[in-house]
Amino acid sequence: MSRALLLALLSMADPATAACAQGDDQRGSGPRVGSVGTLTGQVRDANGTAVRDASIVVLDAARVATLSDASGRFVLRAVPAGDRRLMVSAPGFAPGRLTVRIVAGESTHVAVALHRSAIELAGVTVSAAPTGRDPLAVAQPMTTVGGRELERSLGLSLANTLSWTPGVTSRTQGPAASMPVIRGLTGERIVVLHDGQRTGDLAGSAPDHGVTVDPLAAREVEIIRGPAALMHGTTALGGVVNVVADDIARVAPSQRLSSVTVNAQSASEGGGVLADIAQPVGARKVLRLKAGARAHGDQRLGRGDARDVLDNTSLRNQQGVLALARVVNDGDRGVSGGVALRHYDFEYGLPWRGSAAEGVRLRGVRDELSVRAERAGSGPFIRVRMDATAQWYEHDEVTVAGAVATALALRTQQGQLVARTRPAGLLRDGAIGVSALVRRNGVTGSQALTPPNGNRSYAAFAFQELGPRRGAGSGWGAFRLPVAVRLEHVTSGSDTSPSFGPSIARRFTTLSASVGGAIPLAPEVSVAVHVARATRVPSPEELFSRAGHAGTGAFEIGNPSLDAERTSGVDAVLRVERRALRAQLALFASRIDGWIGLYPTGRDTTVQLPGSPAKTLPLMMVSQREARLRGGEASIEGAVARHLVGTLTADFLRAVDDRGGTLPFMPPARLGGTARWDDGRLQLGGGVRHVFAQRRVSHDEVATDAVTLLEAHAGMRIVTGARVHSIVLRGENLGDRLYRDATSRTKDFAPAAGRNVSLFYRITF
Repeated sequence: MSRALLLALLSMADPATAACAQGDDQRGSGPRVGSVGTLTGQVRDANGTAVRDASIVVLDAARVATLSDASGRFVLRAVPAGDRRLMVSAPGFAPGRLTVRIVAGESTHVAVALHRSAIELAGVTVSAAPTGRDPLAVAQPMTTVGGRELERSLGLSLANTLSWTPGVTSRTQGPAASMPVIRGLTGERIVVLHDGQRTGDLAGSAPDHGVTVDPLAAREVEIIRGPAALMHGTTALGGVVNVVADDIARVAPSQRLSSVTVNAQSASEGGGVLADIAQPVGARKVLRLKAGARAHGDQRLGRGDARDVLDNTSLRNQQGVLALARVVNDGDRGVSGGVALRHYDFEYGLPWRGSAAEGVRLRGVRDELSVRAERAGSGPFIRVRMDATAQWYEHDEVTVAGAVATALALRTQQGQLVARTRPAGLLRDGAIGVSALVRRNGVTGSQALTPPNGNRSYAAFAFQELGPRRGAGSGWGAFRLPVAVRLEHVTSGSDTSPSFGPSIARRFTTLSASVGGAIPLAPEVSVAVHVARATRVPSPEELFSRAGHAGTGAFEIGNPSLDAERTSGVDAVLRVERRALRAQLALFASRIDGWIGLYPTGRDTTVQLPGSPAKTLPLMMVSQREARLRGGEASIEGAVARHLVGTLTADFLRAVDDRGGTLPFMPPARLGGTARWDDGRLQLGGGVRHVFAQRRVSHDEVATDAVTLLEAHAGMRIVTGARVHSIVLRGENLGDRLYRDATSRTKDFAPAAGRNVSLFYRITF
């Protein structure tokens, strides 16, 4: 699959609505609904050479996008009349932004010149708000990882792939049992999306569970930081990670587009492969097929550990996708959308602090049916979109002896209906919607952590931007004030069971809101501030746990009387997106009233299971405190000379509770710098990352020392006719340092990986 197609698909892959970026008032620009024209054009580089597979997106129309052909030409039909803003992007080029006047009933031609750039700038972002937009118009901190940057960072898990992104680290309990950490928050405080829909797994419920999305499936990953991502639910206090895979296509290619991707790693010896085919069926339908697998051995440790490898940390997974989409442009009548079937099965081990005979392996599967439908609206609505998924997830936690200690069977149904509202007066981009999420977890086994339980969530939300009618230019004339509000009702309950006693039911009604503003200071520079007040209800595990947990090696006791967490947060961000410079500087502060945590009691308890010897486990209890978090992150990438690109990244966090203690497993400050020579075909670079010591730890938590890690990479891009080969060889922790991750749940006995050499290869044709 060509990356240009993916960029075009991405630009239309909005998880909440089919809307695109903020734009001029259609009514103010002159057209009525159905008043459309045609846009033709040609994309060339500075030397006049045609640029193939460039994505052309009309930012201020609800859904108009296409690709350039082999001669660089493109045609966009049914473009709403008026002044329309285009974003044109292609691999290896800086995005082009231009304004074109479309005349109703007529054809307009435009010539687009793109300039080569070794810096990969973000295209249209799709997760930051209910309407996708130019990244310069996003009010909260966000990062897009895609293209060659994703190729250089691809790891064996999603969390590992993103772990060096500013503000993002990884919660680990072995290589596979991992989940992203955003500004110190993880688990039930962040939302992981797959093409805009929640992954129906249990990665957020416990640290021994992993995200069931392989990074090979990602064509781009969007990270939205902070509680302003509340449009995705009450569990998005820390932010959102959206893996954009484009399974249900939004743009129909003119011919079959395919790719094969291979990734190999040495620290956990093994690798993965993914084949991807997008086949047009007629003029408007696209059939999508994907199949892949991954297998790795035990994780190798750094120099100085006598064990050499971390036992019981091998992993494997398999994935497949079958999808059919119907593509309809804005001006055409009819329903667009599609259906996708996804399959993911896995097995992995957990490191164990005791003897190898006490190890646990997780074996499971996730199947999913996803449906999307949308069409042009009428009256006050521009478009109406429906998304729905049904997911069947289950996993067994199996002891070395082959006994199933815990079996979980999670059934998830979610649906969302969103309507984009028509601009009027000072009301610009807007969307209103309702959503429902139903989860049922059938928990069984001698070491079941909770009784069988379920929860239901029903929500209504609205998003509205306020601003002047015309948004061109910079300064206050282009100011946008996005306001969002979400009302949600959640019911969570447990079943009566012999081990846990009578059933318990809890009900919560929450109101969350955010407001912000993004001011373009120049065509490629913006500054933004965002304030949010969000609420998270306790998870079933936090409410109902009361058992020895085989995955964590502790006896965990929940609290059925927990109140909801309430977070107040503010973000300030300066963003630059230009050909020779990409930068984002952000500062944040949050106060969490009723922070829910699993805290050690300082006592042990003896657990006697049928047919097993007695075990002594540390006793952990869930309770609530007040928490304060503040910090910042910086990312600067710029061309310091011809073909020479330098980067600087940094982040820091301070997180304390009302008792003067530090919140558990918080990441330390980090500082990194890299340099690479990149002419668009060849790249060669290296860098250094310094992780500061983390001495601010909670009770009984192990402090971690500072470490400096060296890295290097070399890559090339080879074009042979219609085939494009991308190859990247990367080395991490080249000094083979033995160190511990502060956010690892098993850092006291399980160090981080040693030297790792990875190979990435992709052929698109």
